[in-house]
Amino acid sequence: MLDRRTFFRGTSLGLAGLYLGPFLRQLEASSNAAKPARVLFFIQANGVYPHEIQPVGIERPKNPTTLEDRSLADHPMAHSMEPLAPWTKKMTTLHGLSGRIARGSHGMGFAALGCWPCNKRDYDETVNAALARNIGGIYQHIGLGVHDSSASITYNVTSAGRGKALPTLLNPVLAHRQYFAAGASGQARKAFDVDTNLLDFMADDVKRMKTRLDGSEKDKLDRYLEAFESMSGRQSKLAAMSDNIAQATPNIDPKIGHLIDTKTGPTGIFERLEAQFDIAAGTLIAGLTNVVTVTAGAGPDRVGLSCLASEVGKGEGRIGGHSIGHGSTQAGIPAAECHALIRRKCLEQLAKCLTKLDSIPEGDGTMLDNTLIVYASDAADQHHPGCYEWPFVLIGDLGGRLKLGNRYLRYPWYGQTGHRTIASLYMSLLHAVGDRREMFGIDDLAIADLDQRGPLAELMI
Repeated sequence: MLDRRTFFRGTSLGLAGLYLGPFLRQLEASSNAAKPARVLFFIQANGVYPHEIQPVGIERPKNPTTLEDRSLADHPMAHSMEPLAPWTKKMTTLHGLSGRIARGSHGMGFAALGCWPCNKRDYDETVNAALARNIGGIYQHIGLGVHDSSASITYNVTSAGRGKALPTLLNPVLAHRQYFAAGASGQARKAFDVDTNLLDFMADDVKRMKTRLDGSEKDKLDRYLEAFESMSGRQSKLAAMSDNIAQATPNIDPKIGHLIDTKTGPTGIFERLEAQFDIAAGTLIAGLTNVVTVTAGAGPDRVGLSCLASEVGKGEGRIGGHSIGHGSTQAGIPAAECHALIRRKCLEQLAKCLTKLDSIPEGDGTMLDNTLIVYASDAADQHHPGCYEWPFVLIGDLGGRLKLGNRYLRYPWYGQTGHRTIASLYMSLLHAVGDRREMFGIDDLAIADLDQRGPLAELMI
């Protein structure tokens, strides 16, 4: 069996190393093993308005009472969705699912991917973290994002369990340093080795201290020892993958880490988002993780992205995310058009990531064939969401684990027979990777007589 590290170390692959990485990973696995499974969530703030992403030629009836399941063929994408048009055959748009249990004033943050009341501080596991626990890599989950601020880190949409929020890195330069240091050279690699040695020393120090204690004090130290050994073990695994990581490391402009106030100059918000998607693709390609969440302005009570009109190709002036949420014309542009322009610009960055994954061979297809893209908003369907409808756009089918692609699915309206919630979508994703739970989050008691258990049958193989 071919050893990937030896292969990379002994040859001069250059760019080819990036493309051969998934192929070599596959060689290491059994020929009868299941295809890889990866999930990339893209969660955007300020709502994904259903009528603004509706495929051309498919009507939106008011309060539909029946399930509609039809092909997307011959139905062009709406203007804001056009960047994703090359993947129409892999795309499924889901309309009609509700998430009333999670409703809040603006962005629902953790509740959006967790299905519990937005104001519930004692949040539990979110679906992206649950998927990561089943299929995650050296890093179970990687969170990346952008905000209208200079903050470097936030805790906004992902939780590994009750009160266990996971971080989202907002500065691409710091994220690049965090995840690709093992593949770096010079001072960056020296710093990585120092961190590794420090963790080893701390683990050994805790072991020595344990010999001097007994009883409950000794038991308490076990948690520290477990944490240090876990981090040290991860560092060792990363070091062993250094060649592969180096091949997959994206180039990030160091200046991209700075955000300029929209009142005085360009925000660079979309360049930062592009950099974060580059990092997301790199971590997937390098095999650092199998679950990544990228956010754009998302988080508890966030009010949307702001930018300059020039950044979306529309003259001069500032576009305020909160203002357009309330229907205000910005920089001479109607609010609805501002929403569409910002969404399109965000999806252009996602499309670049998909192009990269779709260009890398894996098995009898590409990396994208074994990846599921989940696009939605943590504000459901509008700025102040009612959550009667929570639109999703899915691209890919998790390596054939789900029945997705070239489909428009619209479920009966809230309260109607056959209506389903976003919890059942999340259970569909979990069932596809072997987590067979029949309940996710908290039920919506207002529709207690409707089926809120198990996955969406329409998506299951």
